[in-house]
Amino acid sequence: MAAIPKDVHEQAQEPMAWFQHDANAQQDIKCQRLLMRRGNEGYGAYWRLCELLASTKHHSIAVDTDEDWLILAGAIGMRSMGAFDETVSIAETRDFIDCLLEIGLLVRDGKGHIESERMCKNALYFGKQRVNGAKGGRPKKKQENPQE
Repeated sequence: MAAIPKDVHEQAQEPMAWFQHDANAQQDIKCQRLLMRRGNEGYGAYWRLCELLASTKHHSIAVDTDEDWLILAGAIGMRSMGAFDETVSIAETRDFIDCLLEIGLLVRDGKGHIESERMCKNALYFGKQRVNGAKGGRPKKKQENPQE
């Protein structure tokens, strides 16, 4: 794999306003596994998580503390209400994320964060676009001298 230029890598860490989502994503084997295990509710929570990853600097989410898990639970619509809501929310969100890790839709970065390899690829694409856009338009073509 070719080395990623520093300026592209830096730009890829910035939040994305949008990301590519294949119209047939549900046909991907990983998404099929998610649908089988968690149904449409889990599939929806997964895409909410993808949106969160896209809009977050570095495209990774901390899952190191109980507070991190509660924040994530709220962000992806898994926050329980009622008695023991924090405990239930943390347990259900951990279980859901473990499922996504097992399926291969997420990975751990080894620093207490989760991320999506697909989202990282999307971010690199946008990093390249941002760097190229900063260069301006295409260089002017050399004009041949018609009098010669």
